[in-house]
Amino acid sequence: VAKDLGLQLPALKDRDAHVFDTGRTRYFFLDLQNGHLSMMEQVDREEICAAVPKCVLNFEILVKHPM
Repeated sequence: VAKDLGLQLPALKDRDAHVFDTGRTRYFFLDLQNGHLSMMEQVDREEICAAVPKCVLNFEILVKHPM
């Protein structure tokens, strides 16, 4: 994530980076030690998007100080 945002790895922690899922369930985790975006749990596509052919999980990454 740091690389994709054009930041050095320590900047994620220093700037209080957080991942926010747009749904009610939290699926993603941002590891501030290595900068990897990971899944919190296994995702069951049929449970989340059974009625739609294209399944999309939206999330946002907020990086503060300065925003």
